[in-house]
Amino acid sequence: MTEPEVNPKAYPLADATLSKTILDLVQQASNYKQLRKGANEATKTLNRGISEFIVMAADAEPLEIILHLPLLCEDKNVPST
Repeated sequence: MTEPEVNPKAYPLADATLSKTILDLVQQASNYKQLRKGANEATKTLNRGISEFIVMAADAEPLEIILHLPLLCEDKNVPST
């Protein structure tokens, strides 16, 4: 199976260790029913001030759907990967 191509606009990318940590956090959030999925839900939680961190997929298609999130995260002082 080939790996999906990553858009060069997708920056920064997490290394393997950080990816594992992020996956563990996402699984914990899912277990506690604190996980929101999708660009629209991420935008809503950022605007409401309830986001702890935002995880974005580098293989999102089209990538433009999530390109506004890093700027919004910066405005709201929320870490993003």
